[in-house]
Amino acid sequence: MSGPSGNPSFRAETSRIRHLDAAGARAIVDAFRRLVVAAEDGEPTYDPDEPIAGATHGWLRVAGGSAVGVVGHYQTHLYLHEVIRLSVAVAREVARHSGHLYLDRLTSICDAVAAALGEHRGGGLSLNNLRRLSATAACSLGRHGGELSFGRVKRLSPAAAKGLARHSHALHLAGLETLGPDVAEALSRHRGDLFLDGLMRLTGREAARLARHPGKLHLHGLRTLGGPVAEALAGREGYLCLQHVESMTASKAAVLAGHRGPLHLGSLDVTDAVAECLGTHEGSLSVRVPNTIPVARLKALVHHGGPLSLGGLTALGQPRAAVLASQPGVRGHRGLSGLFVNSVTTLSAAVAATLATHTAGTLSLNGLTEIAPDVARELVRHPLLSLDGLTKVSDHVAAILATHSGASLSVRRLEEASPRAISCLQENPAIDLGRRWDTAGIRRSTYDTQRLISTIARIAEAGEAALQRGRHRR
Repeated sequence: MSGPSGNPSFRAETSRIRHLDAAGARAIVDAFRRLVVAAEDGEPTYDPDEPIAGATHGWLRVAGGSAVGVVGHYQTHLYLHEVIRLSVAVAREVARHSGHLYLDRLTSICDAVAAALGEHRGGGLSLNNLRRLSATAACSLGRHGGELSFGRVKRLSPAAAKGLARHSHALHLAGLETLGPDVAEALSRHRGDLFLDGLMRLTGREAARLARHPGKLHLHGLRTLGGPVAEALAGREGYLCLQHVESMTASKAAVLAGHRGPLHLGSLDVTDAVAECLGTHEGSLSVRVPNTIPVARLKALVHHGGPLSLGGLTALGQPRAAVLASQPGVRGHRGLSGLFVNSVTTLSAAVAATLATHTAGTLSLNGLTEIAPDVARELVRHPLLSLDGLTKVSDHVAAILATHSGASLSVRRLEEASPRAISCLQENPAIDLGRRWDTAGIRRSTYDTQRLISTIARIAEAGEAALQRGRHRR
């Protein structure tokens, strides 16, 4: 298996590890710790193609007050998702890892192991196979300094919910099937993004308590909304994702439109009446519509008060493009809104010219992976343009994009371009190429990838031998 840029998949390699002792855990954590040092000019040096950082989705974390020129390190994904059990000593070692840590084979952990894992910092912690959480373990994990994920915990006691509510990062409770008012009340005090995607039903009392949650609230398991639930959520201010609600009466849509903040309804069947109601919503709105959406229905959605994301549109003709381009600014102010049509995969030059007249804010067309010169020539006239889906450009297209004179043009996922094209784009300070093409001060890695793989294999073999000895003793 290979990862990005042809690198080996370190996830596949570490999946061979089923047992760890403290020494093995220390070795694997140290192997995945990738330091970033300061160059002579004081800027961090890093290599985007460095094997561990590239193949495990590493990113740069700046460290404060570090010594000897070390300014930070990559945070990398460490997949120990086949490890069967964890001792306290091993938990202390793996908690030293900076980056996401996956321990998705564990079905249970003791309170002491939870306390050790609660000290993990600098990345997420995935425990998606745990079946239950004690109040003590939940309290310890609530101190964790990153994203937490529990995919199979079906029920929480109010005391355990209070423990997790101490957490201030993203909290995934996809396995939770029921809440109860007390658990909902406790979780409402959680300060990060809250994912309750396993909930198929909510009562009005539970919804009223969850509506107090200050972070982003994801309720992907709901397919319908009862009247009391719609009323409770409508009173909420902040990000609300009802990704799988499929249908809604106009009266409920009118109630929900009172919600203030980002509203995501990615599966909703938007009728004319529902579109009229949602058009009164204030805050960003995300819905999915078909290519055949009637122009009048599209117009009702486009004229709502905030940024608009329209999924499902893969192609655009002139009539619908004209409606999209007419999006008004928030309270009449240009540049404060935005139009996100990231499912569109092809554009004609004529449609691109129409979209370029859009003035409400950002125009995002991240579904385009390539564009022809005539399309680029029209789109480049838009002042706030995102083309982050582009993976390659010709020298001709790069030269056209480089003429962009607006505030920003984002092409952050560009992979294939000649040195001449990259140089041309880099000359325009308004163009964001992302870190991949920021070659200033990069120090190429000389790390021996095969040596790392051999280290992982040695740890895996030692673990298998320990498991065999354990079976013989039984």
